Amino acid sequence: MGEFKFEKWMFKDESLKIEAITHKSFASENPADGPHNERLEWIGDTIITTVVSDYLFFRFPYHKEGALTKLRSKIVCKETLAKFARKLGLENDLRLGIGALKSGDRSNERLLEDTFEAYIGAVYLDSGRDLNEVNKFLEPIIKLFVDELAENEHNNNNGSPPRDSGPVYGPINKIIEPSDPNGMLQNWAQSRGFEIPDYKWATPERKDENNKPIFDCEVIIDGKVFGSGSSGKKKEARKKAAICALESFGIFNYNSSPI
Repeated sequence: MGEFKFEKWMFKDESLKIEAITHKSFASENPADGPHNERLEWIGDTIITTVVSDYLFFRFPYHKEGALTKLRSKIVCKETLAKFARKLGLENDLRLGIGALKSGDRSNERLLEDTFEAYIGAVYLDSGRDLNEVNKFLEPIIKLFVDELAENEHNNNNGSPPRDSGPVYGPINKIIEPSDPNGMLQNWAQSRGFEIPDYKWATPERKDENNKPIFDCEVIIDGKVFGSGSSGKKKEARKKAAICALESFGIFNYNSSPI
């Protein structure tokens, strides 16, 4: 992930922090040093899912629950939460038993995921069970991850890039496309008093290496090109053009104006 610095939570109750970073292997060998982190892990798992769901729900107000669930699963998973744990430096803070240390468990992704969940559970309790405070703590790194995921998806996209007259891509969600981008674009344009989007096709048609047609589509609103898309199928090219336009408008900020 980028250069974002994930600051640790300033615990009022240090015992919660210690519990969050204590693996059961350490607690078994040192029973006088307090409990292990599995109870905190249990509640932290629920808190993370809630915070991520809240963030995605309000960042992507035009997407259906299936698309949001797909994106949430990319965040609330072993690989991503282990990455967050490393960003916090929990890999070095972990209290492990001798056997776990010898096995190299400090870098074990499953263990790091569990530790991050426990840490967030501890943050929740230390904040006085204030979800708003947990939101403030977690949202910056969630936003960074979603932005980078969107950027990577765009860079890996095999579709044709926008033409010079088209819009510039922003860090909008290529990962979860709207279910009906053409309808969404039309509703948006009409609600803002603009003309109904018009789709124009480039002529002559291009051909791919197998001599099959490639359809190039541009979407025009009030005489200006705001999106373009290419595909071997007209319907898909039209859809890509609409998505391109939605991205150029920053459609997830409904107060923005394209013209």
